[in-house]
Amino acid sequence: MLKILSRIIGSHRAEIKDAKRIYKKIMLQSRKPDFYAENLCADSTDGRMEILCLHLSTVMYVLRNHGETGAKLSQSIYDVMIDDFDIALREEGLSDTGVARRIKPLAKMFFTRAKQYADAFDGSENSQNAVSTLTNNYVCNSEGNSEGNSEGNTDVFVNYITNFQTSLNTLSLGQIALAEIDFPKFH
Repeated sequence: MLKILSRIIGSHRAEIKDAKRIYKKIMLQSRKPDFYAENLCADSTDGRMEILCLHLSTVMYVLRNHGETGAKLSQSIYDVMIDDFDIALREEGLSDTGVARRIKPLAKMFFTRAKQYADAFDGSENSQNAVSTLTNNYVCNSEGNSEGNSEGNTDVFVNYITNFQTSLNTLSLGQIALAEIDFPKFH
């Protein structure tokens, strides 16, 4: 708890400030209604988590190309995300033990998705197919999407995230840190 408070109130570390800026921009993008339109991702807690994971995984993957400083920023983004989850769960009225029980599976799910997306991005030739499979399994098939998944919807997400990654790859670490991120058009 003290660790969280120090991050929220008194942290003057540059990477935490940058991580908060990036996380806020990613969070706002992830909440856009376009992702949750008919037959796309379910507009549910699980669906929103999948869209957030998709965006954050892509940013963290690109940060790997920026050495130790990129790794520190990536870790700081993860820390800010976990702090945000902690605050949200406490606002729901959960106790310390309830929060701990709920955050562990969320963190595990995020790490699993981030690793799977990173592996897919690393696959160059089969990258499109791997990202397509992941998107189809998680994003387009998230709980509450009554229409299930369709190949056309998966393609929309794959094109979007591929364009997002391409756009991020053109940015310097400083531009990413300042959240000078442009998101591609969705659809």
